Amino acid sequence: MDESAKWERVAGLVAFLSLIVAALVGGFAGELVKTRSGATVLMILAVVFVVAVIAIDLPAAVDNTAGNTFSELLREGGTQTTIFPWTFAVSAGRWFHPGDKIDLFGIAGPLLLMGLTFVVVAGGDVLRRRGNGIPSWLVVLTGLLAGALLFPADFSVEKP
Repeated sequence: MDESAKWERVAGLVAFLSLIVAALVGGFAGELVKTRSGATVLMILAVVFVVAVIAIDLPAAVDNTAGNTFSELLREGGTQTTIFPWTFAVSAGRWFHPGDKIDLFGIAGPLLLMGLTFVVVAGGDVLRRRGNGIPSWLVVLTGLLAGALLFPADFSVEKP
């Protein structure tokens, strides 16, 4: 296995595992942020994740193989599928929206987001196979708006 293929597999594994960890943390984050110790656990997990991504990316950045860093492979993957840009954008829109208590769609918001996710991911795959992929910047922009409007995180909880 050549160097490029090796780093591509490592980056793919890191991306997959990070999505799994993000889903698990996201599922429990609402409960964890209610206590100081839970918030500390979230902070430690975030720091460990960032350090792990940097530790994996550094060897790839300094070797002689072009285009094998995590960020380069992620960007390339974003041109081949809408899953990566959509997931990161929806997560960013969910967490970094303009204010608390912006729940425009109530319980319908997450359901609309699931439907929109199916349309973007499946539609993006169909368009890509026909040679007309959706530009990554458009997927990211739509994902940011979808995360903020359809599934915003509520940070208005009282801190202990």
